[in-house]
Amino acid sequence: MRTFLTFTLTIGCIISVCAQDNNKAFIKAQYEQWSLLDKDTEKAHTKTDKFILQIGKNASYYYDPQTYYVDSMRNDPNGRIILDQATSDAFRESMESKSNSYFKILEEKGLLGQSRYRAIKNFKENKITVYDWISPDFYEYSVDMDDLNWQIADSTMTVLGYECILATADYHGRKWKAWFAPEIAVQDGPWQLCGLPGLIMKADTEDGLFGFSITGIQECDEEFKKTHINKDKLFKSNRMAYLKMKDHTRRNRRAYISALTGGKVNPRGADYKGKDDFIETDYHK
Repeated sequence: MRTFLTFTLTIGCIISVCAQDNNKAFIKAQYEQWSLLDKDTEKAHTKTDKFILQIGKNASYYYDPQTYYVDSMRNDPNGRIILDQATSDAFRESMESKSNSYFKILEEKGLLGQSRYRAIKNFKENKITVYDWISPDFYEYSVDMDDLNWQIADSTMTVLGYECILATADYHGRKWKAWFAPEIAVQDGPWQLCGLPGLIMKADTEDGLFGFSITGIQECDEEFKKTHINKDKLFKSNRMAYLKMKDHTRRNRRAYISALTGGKVNPRGADYKGKDDFIETDYHK
């Protein structure tokens, strides 16, 4: 028995729905995206983020709904007033508290965005446009869907009541295992994963450091939830250059923050000393 949101689309139904509106999503899937941090240390823990994948006829959109909610408030005059008051209150509370930080208080109030990563897949152009963030700027770059070359195996597992088939691929420095559901006839999945004959329901890296698990799926008829990005703070780049810049920034955090504030802030001990790497590792080449 399937214990998730009712979803009974067949291939014929999907084709029919697709023809209705090229600018809308007809499937919405919820995923948990996780990463294992500080592996092999006493600080080892799993970081989990929630994402939504909206799938339409010609495109799909992958985003963090909590960040979308906070950004929507920030871009609405009334929401901005509420958010400004809440952040002021959180700052005051953090000054008075010996345990709760400013960000922890905002998170408890549901007013802290999580991941700013978002990806738009263009099925016709076979391209993925990625938007990501290095404070205080957004960066845009594109990825070819052809970078993924799957090998379908003979293993199966059941996910959310659907029989799924295993496929494997080497992608941007990591080996991936993915389970896709042929019954849900869309060639898409979480993050940048796509190109299999069925929706990717679960995926993880061979080293066990990153993964995605679907938590719900439903039919829908809604616009893509794209949020506004200030063009003055948006820079076009390429994937390798962006990842190298992001790595350099976190490993030289003190100098970066000092330069960003004109030398007014010089944090202590802010440089990254850990061994964790990004989900893509081929930028080291």
